[in-house]
Amino acid sequence: MRNLALFLALASRLAAAPPDPDFRHVLWGMSQAEVIATEAAKPAEIRQSGGETVVKYEPVTAELTGRLIYIFVHDKLVRAKYISNAEHSEHNDFIADFHAVEPLLAEKYGKPAANRAVWDSDEFQLERLPYLDQDRALASNILPSDQNSGLSVSLGYLRLYTERLTPRTQIVHALTGENSRIVHQIEYSSVELQDFEKTALHPDYH
Repeated sequence: MRNLALFLALASRLAAAPPDPDFRHVLWGMSQAEVIATEAAKPAEIRQSGGETVVKYEPVTAELTGRLIYIFVHDKLVRAKYISNAEHSEHNDFIADFHAVEPLLAEKYGKPAANRAVWDSDEFQLERLPYLDQDRALASNILPSDQNSGLSVSLGYLRLYTERLTPRTQIVHALTGENSRIVHQIEYSSVELQDFEKTALHPDYH
């Protein structure tokens, strides 16, 4: 009888234990008010964008130092991201930043399920596109010492990304660019709410 009572007490305690957070101190599906309550600072900005509510904090230091963004659809947290505020005069330094973050993500979430270098143009490269697509197709193989790789990213000719998955979260680490500007970000999204988000924003989505 005593063992049964101990078992029931332990089971009750485990049932009452809060689940591990999906991102920072939050769970996917939380309301905007619930998420804001977990952050010590006040949001730098709250705005509506294409059917989504975007709540921004800055500056924040985590896997990346820069902006922290929470994204809500119908008052449910569906995605979040860190966007680096690093500035470099040498474009290849952004590639070094990308590689510096990968070990941090590997320690938390393991090896990536996807590891890609996507080439849309071979301009400024010594090798032609078929070679790049075949032999330089991994983000891990694009090095800061590779001539003009950072320039290719800044012009939108090259994108680097890795993807990791947990049972509840998709983590995409990306280095992209356009018009000579480079964006380095990590986006976290709810696996369970991906279809909900797409249907809410695009009613014709099936």
